[in-house]
Amino acid sequence: MSLRKDAARIVRGVGREVLGRVRSTASRPTSPARVDGPAPDTSRPRPRPTAATEVGAGEAASGPPWVGHGGGWSASVVDAVRELIRAGKVGEAVSTGYALREDPVTRPLGDLLLGVCRRSTSTSGVAWRDLGRVTQPEVVALGAEDWFVPAYQHEPELAARVLREVVERELLLGWTGTQLLLVARAAFQAEDWDGVLGVSDVATSGRARRVAASRRHELAELVRWLPDGDHRRPVPELDADVRFGLMNYLAPGPGSRNVGDWIQTLASLGHLVRHGNLTYVGTDPGLVDLVTELATGVREERRVWDTPAATVQLVEVQRDGMALQQLPAPTWVPTFGWYLHPVTEHDYLFPFSDAVRPIFISFHVNKPDMLTPEAVAYLRRYGPVGCRDWQTVALLRALDVPAFFSGCMTTTVDAVVPPGGPAGRTETAYIDFPGGPAEAPVVEQSITGLRSLSFADNLRLAREWVHDYATRYRAVRTSRLHANLPSRSVGCEVEFAPKNRSDVRFGGLIDIDDDAFDAIRHGILDKLEAVLRLILSGAGEDEVYARWREVCSTDVEAAGRMLDAREVDLPETAPAPPQGLEADRVVVVDLGPGEAPHFSGLVEALAQRVPAGTAVVVSGDETLRLGALPDVGLPVTLVNRETVPLEHLDGLEGRGAAARREVLLAHAVLGARQAGRVLVIPAAVLLPEDLQPLLDHDLQGEPVAAPRDPRGSRRLSVGLLRSLSSRQGEDAAGALDLIAWGSRRIDVLGAPFDPVVVVVDPAALGAAGSDQVIPLMVRFGATFREALNMVLGGRWTPLPERWASIPHLQTPEPGAELLSYRVGARPWSGLTTAGQQEWREQQSVRR
Repeated sequence: MSLRKDAARIVRGVGREVLGRVRSTASRPTSPARVDGPAPDTSRPRPRPTAATEVGAGEAASGPPWVGHGGGWSASVVDAVRELIRAGKVGEAVSTGYALREDPVTRPLGDLLLGVCRRSTSTSGVAWRDLGRVTQPEVVALGAEDWFVPAYQHEPELAARVLREVVERELLLGWTGTQLLLVARAAFQAEDWDGVLGVSDVATSGRARRVAASRRHELAELVRWLPDGDHRRPVPELDADVRFGLMNYLAPGPGSRNVGDWIQTLASLGHLVRHGNLTYVGTDPGLVDLVTELATGVREERRVWDTPAATVQLVEVQRDGMALQQLPAPTWVPTFGWYLHPVTEHDYLFPFSDAVRPIFISFHVNKPDMLTPEAVAYLRRYGPVGCRDWQTVALLRALDVPAFFSGCMTTTVDAVVPPGGPAGRTETAYIDFPGGPAEAPVVEQSITGLRSLSFADNLRLAREWVHDYATRYRAVRTSRLHANLPSRSVGCEVEFAPKNRSDVRFGGLIDIDDDAFDAIRHGILDKLEAVLRLILSGAGEDEVYARWREVCSTDVEAAGRMLDAREVDLPETAPAPPQGLEADRVVVVDLGPGEAPHFSGLVEALAQRVPAGTAVVVSGDETLRLGALPDVGLPVTLVNRETVPLEHLDGLEGRGAAARREVLLAHAVLGARQAGRVLVIPAAVLLPEDLQPLLDHDLQGEPVAAPRDPRGSRRLSVGLLRSLSSRQGEDAAGALDLIAWGSRRIDVLGAPFDPVVVVVDPAALGAAGSDQVIPLMVRFGATFREALNMVLGGRWTPLPERWASIPHLQTPEPGAELLSYRVGARPWSGLTTAGQQEWREQQSVRR
């Protein structure tokens, strides 16, 4: 059987054929688990088992019986689950984990698979709850990076101990080069140097069978970042007046392969070499020769001749590894570009080494996770921060970091690559620009081989690249920012057609005329000239940063005025019509596609679990498929396109059934404004025995109580804001309005909530501005979750996970009271999930 072609078949066989094979291998007769029939109780997971209880005391030393001779099968199932995840069939992958977890023999493999799934959907902490139950090296080795990366984050001593055994027993020989690299990087981040060396040796010695040459190179490069490696050796302090950092892109994590990065460094060099009377020294003769050569070719109108004579030591610094370098102090570093590549997932080497004196200009925060309290304090200390885009300005200002829009460093590259005459510029370049003439070559700006070249060679390549713009090409067609701006700097006519005009990287850099472009270029030139004069003359740190604050102050003030003035243009919408009659308690049920056949059982279950006088409001067009409902003594109101017409919401037209469902849910919740308390639940839900405690949950003075969003992609509120803004597509101006408005309202580094289950105080919600929820949904295509988070900002209180556990995203903990199946496998499907049997019993009860 081909695993890649038939992964789903393996998974759907878990209940009978596959578990039967496992048990046969283990020689332990048990009855088969059923996927398409009633399932055992998994809604209240057992306490964390020991290795002995998982596989039998006599089996613990040698590992689970299905891993030995049956290891090929277990590895196939892991591969199949990973293939399902890649294919977007995460529900089937999760179901495999739950099915295997039902039997004590295969429970470790089930835990492993659930953890692998959580790594693709949820936070690292959620994934480790499953993976942490797996400690047998044979099983861990099946998980490879999916086990070791979170293990090193949460239990590094355990991870180091298990990796040592995996290496000693050569259980990693079947790993791919990528898996070896990711595990080695995780060990590196946790400072398990022996682990790094052990994994690297397996790869570079040739014992591992599936390692490409490029991965062996990256592992060898990682070893050079160890404490006694080449990249960590102290940089000699040469006889010089000033030490100036030149940005390179080697890293313990992923290094750059984008020519555009070295074009940025080339442009930054222009700000140094435009000053006359300088002599250059350094430990790399090739780099010194290149910089000296660049100094002779500076564009005449960019030259600064009155700088005092000085000797400058050129220091190679690494953007993503500067924190580990031993540099001479002080080393002044213009700090620009895209920040920051982590070593593993969320481990960022920032702030920089103590020896670094950064001048933040053209700075873009792509990964807000990097903004730890230490990082924010560092930016405040060395600010103001000149930002490449307005999105970064808004983010930093929300954190009280002085910031302004500087634009991109590459607008100044013409200082070292002057534009050529028009006679030879006859060609058109297509750079990562599909759709050009059939005969025109499309040039890709990402080149893997760049990682193997020297720093000087990459800078020479960058210069040749820009020189072609300046001398060969009349026009450039590109989707790349760092082809657009440098080619425009040297006089090309540019068509910039990014894949997404609302990308967070582009605020202020798209749709700018020549005057705006020149303002960016000269703003960077003037500010860096002012501080470099002082630096090159030997001024002290206090004087340099005082001057930096002075030359940036006007722009910092202007940035604040500009962002404060931007508002979202929200449409006027009628208030949500009243729902829930005059009840003091209202339960709003979100009824999704295919859920109507199961609603009768749910409403009967609700009637037994809510206090007297509670009303039920059911939202969604799926309610149009409901037949006659049982008389259970609860008033039921339906909210659908017939009871709440939406034709007046112009922005909603054409967005489809999913968007309409979200807006109807908002109408149902906001329409219950006369109630004292509202509880929102999905229709696919396993209820607790009594909903009164949830309805009466202490909101601690906030408008809502809701669970933290467990998804890994939704750790920070600014991520939610950026995701919504980037979906605006062609409306780049609207996206920036949303960023400016949202950054003033939300706790940008706070966690968002997930109102899949939410307890609401309608009066407090109305006072908090709930009238903006539906307009945000209409104008920007926000979901109810996104709009509610935007409106409330940080005004919510966490709802304990036991009241809103989502089996698709997190394995329910012991004591879980309410399980939500709004996403993933439904309990009535043929896929195994937690709480399935209890849900069936809940639905089958009749009064």
